[in-house]
Amino acid sequence: MSISERRLKVIHNPVAGGRSRKRLAIVLKALKKHAQKVKVSPTKYAGHGIKRADKAINRKNNKKPYDIVCAAGGDGTIAEVANGLRGHDTPLLVLPLGTANVFARELGLGTSMRKIAAIVETLKPMTVWPGLMGEKRFIMMVGAGIDSLAVASLETSLKRRIGAAAYVVAAIKAIKRMKGLHMRVTVDGQTYETANVIVTLGRLYGGPFVISPNADLKDANFHVIMMKKAGFWAALRYGIALSMGRLPYLKDVTITTGTNVKIESEQAIPVQADGDYVGMLPIELKIDDQPLTVLAPVSK
Repeated sequence: MSISERRLKVIHNPVAGGRSRKRLAIVLKALKKHAQKVKVSPTKYAGHGIKRADKAINRKNNKKPYDIVCAAGGDGTIAEVANGLRGHDTPLLVLPLGTANVFARELGLGTSMRKIAAIVETLKPMTVWPGLMGEKRFIMMVGAGIDSLAVASLETSLKRRIGAAAYVVAAIKAIKRMKGLHMRVTVDGQTYETANVIVTLGRLYGGPFVISPNADLKDANFHVIMMKKAGFWAALRYGIALSMGRLPYLKDVTITTGTNVKIESEQAIPVQADGDYVGMLPIELKIDDQPLTVLAPVSK
């Protein structure tokens, strides 16, 4: 789908990433060059992206809906916009302005606004399958254990100042709670015991790092990564293995696939979805029966 003569709504999280306004300006210039109309609407509070996206495609007073909705922010902002688009085939264009930008990397867009500006006119529609936690969509992953403890300890203001390093600070704060983690994970009826779990739709985690090499956003399937050891040293070992591309191959890491996942624990364990704290265990996940249309490079 060419953006020429299309009407675009850009939903922008003004607090995402660093230098986001300058980076956004680069791609907005390209969009305005090709599109019939480009309207930028900032989000003002958590969840506002859902309402902004819904309003863009369900306009009142006989106003014409936008042809393409753009999410300018991190993975959390993109997930909000994807929730607002649920039930519609209006394409989503991702403009990555966050810290990790996992979804944009997974789509093959990368994180360079100059690169995206150069190829934006050549992007084509692609169908991907989000996950559902309750009735809320997630676009990349849900985690419980080491990573969710860090996310729950994360200070948003620090994240704005120092970016990805804020997660390291948060992980150090959560060290004491990493010991003795235990949960039950049921995947399509089969139950496993583990200390940490990440349920992902794609290959990547935390940016460019491969966590499940065979996962694909175009497949209506979860890849469930279970890391069986708990504690600080286990977390450090898993982190090093992830950075080296070896995590999926560790003997105490199990990866399985399925479409329905239940995670339970007698402990009070937080949950993260697409890098944001979303509550506590237990949770149930399933593949959304309504796909999401995204714009991606032709090679994808």
